[in-house]
Amino acid sequence: MPPAAIPLNEAERVADLHSYELLDTLDERGYDDITFLAQYICETPVSLVTLVDTHRQWFKSAIGAGDLRETSRADSFCSHLIGGSSVLVVQDTLEDDRFSDNPLVTGELGIRFYAGAPLITPDGHVIGTVCVIDQKPRSMRTEQVRALEALARQVMARMELRRQMRENTLTADAMRTAEKLAAVGRMASSLAHEINNPLQSVTNLLYMVEVTEDKAERRIYLKQAEDALARVSHLVTQSLRFHKQSRQAEPVRLAELAESILMLFQTRLSHASAQVVMTDRQTAPLVCLADDIRQVLTNLVSNSLDALSGRGKGKLYVRVRDGVSAGRKGVFFSVADTGQGIAPDAMARLFQPFNTTKGIRGTGLGLWVTKGILQKHGARVRVRSRVQVGTVVRIFFPAKPSSPVGNAEAKESAALPVN
Repeated sequence: MPPAAIPLNEAERVADLHSYELLDTLDERGYDDITFLAQYICETPVSLVTLVDTHRQWFKSAIGAGDLRETSRADSFCSHLIGGSSVLVVQDTLEDDRFSDNPLVTGELGIRFYAGAPLITPDGHVIGTVCVIDQKPRSMRTEQVRALEALARQVMARMELRRQMRENTLTADAMRTAEKLAAVGRMASSLAHEINNPLQSVTNLLYMVEVTEDKAERRIYLKQAEDALARVSHLVTQSLRFHKQSRQAEPVRLAELAESILMLFQTRLSHASAQVVMTDRQTAPLVCLADDIRQVLTNLVSNSLDALSGRGKGKLYVRVRDGVSAGRKGVFFSVADTGQGIAPDAMARLFQPFNTTKGIRGTGLGLWVTKGILQKHGARVRVRSRVQVGTVVRIFFPAKPSSPVGNAEAKESAALPVN
């Protein structure tokens, strides 16, 4: 039995095969449907979706092959298609010198008929087949051959879709990481300003302690220095909480999260001459991934401060209250500002990735990441804005999300309603 020739581009072919990450995966209905159709159309007892690896052929789906899931590539019929792009039909294996003494022919499987259509990648590599087998000699009608080719194309379409979905997931993960790193940078900059002021105060107060002889005044200065250092400690603690990764849901009060975030933005609030108005009417804690929600609230507050910047005295409203939406109890969280507002064309793309009005200061990923976090919590968001008047962002968090939020790796679901 002459072995199938090894193509000159074998290394590239195998790399292309492995890029689909399909070898040794579990059964999937979509591939099983294809082998069923191949068996039915070609009227054979055995049908397979095979992938030809370096030293073996492995069956992604198999009908009529019992518990057999792979064979040696040296014995493989499908390996003879690797160097070409046409359907291989062997009407009687005992009459074909390539297969007459093949162990799959002379052994228990007793293959006498074989037909295989190649799985051809976009790069032109043949990585496997859709094939049918019988234990008796036979022929194939033209429409059966064409059907086998069509089924092979459908297998490749499924494999390409799988790879594209995986690449999209990796790209989305990379984008989220990029936004997280950018947020770290923005927060570090704010934190540096917020820490610098109390540390400068401590320096000045210690100097006053040194030059003042009155013990009562010294005690006052030392108490002020102690309070300033306590503020630095609190700022650092809040910053560390912001940048850790949520793993388990926990009960939190949204107003407390908002207050901790506003503390980190004190310098920016002062520069923007912004007055903060906070209302807290949340009666019961909300079970959520607290650090993810902290990231959402930080992004919304930061956006409002950007909108207020350079507009003189403005107001930033933060409101939390119990409520009902679409018959479900939960908590409403709103961030509103009297800033420059959002243009209608920008509103239409508000939660799309890489959409930013901040130039090089923005990644265009903040609200896109926000959307994913809110989806994970089953939350809904409404955005209303008028240019030169201001913007209101209102989020409804259901008290009992329709899907669990205890796993920080939960996948995004349907499109987030925005209006």
